[in-house]
Amino acid sequence: MTFNFPAREWLCENTGIAPPSLEITRLEGATSSSVFRVHERRDPRAESFVLRVIDNAAWLAEEPDLAEHEAAALQEAQKAGLPAPRLVAHATDTANELGFGAPIVLMSFLGGSIQLRPPDFSSWLRGLATDLAVIHRHSAESFPWRYRSWRTDHRALAPPLWSARPRVWEQAIERAHQPAPRFRPVFLHRDYHPTNVLWHGESISGVVDWINACRGPAGVDVAHCRTNLAQMFGGEAADRFLDAYREIVPTFEYDWYWDLDSMLDVCLPEPTFYPPWQTFGLAILAPELLRERAETYLESVLRRG
Repeated sequence: MTFNFPAREWLCENTGIAPPSLEITRLEGATSSSVFRVHERRDPRAESFVLRVIDNAAWLAEEPDLAEHEAAALQEAQKAGLPAPRLVAHATDTANELGFGAPIVLMSFLGGSIQLRPPDFSSWLRGLATDLAVIHRHSAESFPWRYRSWRTDHRALAPPLWSARPRVWEQAIERAHQPAPRFRPVFLHRDYHPTNVLWHGESISGVVDWINACRGPAGVDVAHCRTNLAQMFGGEAADRFLDAYREIVPTFEYDWYWDLDSMLDVCLPEPTFYPPWQTFGLAILAPELLRERAETYLESVLRRG
């Protein structure tokens, strides 16, 4: 992606970087948008920024307010004192008046790195659970975006053709037909998983990608992270994460419904290797291994019910 004069001018105005020193570098790991680091070429110690260009036409067709959504989420996170980027500016720019040709969000750059091969796996899992619990302490009562499921219409769901244990999927789908459990709404990141968490050593330095934040049941965030952990490392990691979260939040009421909802969203029609996992150090996982992990984990979730 190239940035023309109006786009660069907008960035300079909102960052305070002089035009001759403006540097824009694409960041690795983004899948749903184009994400760039905006920084001062001549002074590496100066503040850096992150620019999200929401250029996914299909996503925008479903949610045309994505820039406003992320901007509001960042402001809500800042209000709660959460380790999120600071909102700098945002614009719709669908008419290309600013030169981006798509909605944009400009935010502060958070230091730290994504860790997928931590030296102390138990501490890493507990850190993930601890930070998620902090997010959930905020009720965000005035935040207007509400939770909705990401899975396809459950009436069209069916066990995958590759399954060696189709009855497991049938039971999960049957539960998905039932009403969702009652819940007390809290502030959700909604896409909380290891590649959205930054670390400095053994401490979390920030959480990024707040564009899906909403109010809803804490179990949704817990389940989404568990699904990712089960695919990346196996079901034991997902269970240890849940144990850590429940220890930190004794009042948390686990319900298997949210795990099933997440699994039916992520693993149908087939679990796939998420490219950023490899970008940040995880070895490629064979499709057969992902399928085995998915079904084994799904069985364990059903046993919890």
